Amino acid sequence: MRIGVLGTGEVGRAIGGKLAALGHDVMLGSRDPAQKQAAFSGIENLRCGSNEQAAAHGEWIVNALRGESAPDILARCALDDKILIDIANYDSAVDQPIAVPLGELLQEKFPRVRLVKTLNSVSAHLMVDPAGLPHRHSVFIAANDDAAKHEVTELLKAFGWQDIIDLGDLSACRAMEQLIPLWMRLEAHFDGPHFNLAVVRA
Repeated sequence: MRIGVLGTGEVGRAIGGKLAALGHDVMLGSRDPAQKQAAFSGIENLRCGSNEQAAAHGEWIVNALRGESAPDILARCALDDKILIDIANYDSAVDQPIAVPLGELLQEKFPRVRLVKTLNSVSAHLMVDPAGLPHRHSVFIAANDDAAKHEVTELLKAFGWQDIIDLGDLSACRAMEQLIPLWMRLEAHFDGPHFNLAVVRA
């Protein structure tokens, strides 16, 4: 599958590398693709372009942009009828209440996109390698489009996720994004991002 990953930070690089390793044809989107391309030269199935080029390339698109930047950047991209996997958060969510959750905002702004929210409360390295922790831990997913959610769930399984918790429609975005202040506190407490949340049931 052709997948565009918007963002070449730690998260975008981790997701793009994993997708390429799984055999997908991946283009990373960057504000400066010529500079970034050198870092990815020699990696099979992975290349770099502008955000607009990456979105046009992808049958699916991954939003790994800063939350505050995402609406404006996505507005310049070809999104209609594509699955958009939104793994982003607002930076300001760490110390300010969320007025409108990013996932809901993007779905409202781009009504023809098939948006699926997931992976936003997991560190980059565990997103693509959940077995990096010795215990079973959880990832959350939400979407208004059940078929899109099912397809993205299958991708999460290919990443190695076993405990995938379906929180329903995109009204779950507020709860999912409000985990970020807790995540940041835990990262400071543990002096690093090598942890995740696990939902334990009877």
